[in-house]
Amino acid sequence: MGDTVVKWGIAGYGDIVTRRVLPALHALGEEPVALWGRDPLRAARTAERHGVARSGADVDVLLAGVDAVYIATPVVRHVPLARAVLDADVPVLIEKPLAGGLGTGGTLDTAGRCAGVAYYRRLAPAVRRLRAVLDGWTPDEVEVHFRCAFAPGPDDPMRWRTDPAVSGGGVLADAGSHRIDLLLHLFGRPHELTARLGDRFPRGAERRAELTLSWPAGPTAHCLVEWGNGPSVDRFRLTGRGRTLTLAPLDTGRIDAPPDPPLLLPPPANPHQPLLADFAAAVATGREPVCPVAEGRLVDDVIVAAERSDATGGRPVRIWG
Repeated sequence: MGDTVVKWGIAGYGDIVTRRVLPALHALGEEPVALWGRDPLRAARTAERHGVARSGADVDVLLAGVDAVYIATPVVRHVPLARAVLDADVPVLIEKPLAGGLGTGGTLDTAGRCAGVAYYRRLAPAVRRLRAVLDGWTPDEVEVHFRCAFAPGPDDPMRWRTDPAVSGGGVLADAGSHRIDLLLHLFGRPHELTARLGDRFPRGAERRAELTLSWPAGPTAHCLVEWGNGPSVDRFRLTGRGRTLTLAPLDTGRIDAPPDPPLLLPPPANPHQPLLADFAAAVATGREPVCPVAEGRLVDDVIVAAERSDATGGRPVRIWG
């Protein structure tokens, strides 16, 4: 495709699509031409509001005449829709998590295909700087702590996130998946974890998840992610060999590494813009996107292993190898 405009089909019409994906495509000069949603009236309203030419509840609407598809539906529909897109030989970028605790990600055949998962924090300048630092330093411990309020009422459009049969899990699959992906991106595959999940919504999704992950030749990571009361927290801290490095809040791009002065490497205002630019470049050149599906699937493996550990009272679970 070179410098030509990429024509996109979009599956979904929620907040991610309207607040991030569609504005990012317009800012990049790319063309969203189709919008799919199970509610055709809502899809039509969203399409009209954002200048998308066609919409509907038929998957053929999503696929006709497009160069790539972005899937941003509830998690339970990620893999079935991605399979339909790949069967039509169209590249696909899928919202996170790929499948979470549903365990369906492994059924998606992406061999020889351009397919990615939207773990956009990999592209953040602060994360790229952190990867460079880790070329010469292996920390002993990593602390990950995330907390924000989330208590959707019965009519809240985000209520589906409290049902693991639809969302693939609770806070671990939602906010936790991004942070697990960063750990895997920085340190590779852990070999073991322990986990406790609790404070569940009536439909079963957990509000609180505590994990410890270990690497044979790397750090031990202690993770606490929670939807709860109290001040918001989003901290990523690495310590070892007399050194401490902290990203907090994670999405500000601030890096504290005493005795050096703080370093500020802020991400773009819309983090989906570099993600979509990266995927369009991957489609054009034939290279892999920043997070290929095979790597996104590893996050699902951690989520499934965490559920297995919790079911046995927090016993260690081997993940790979």
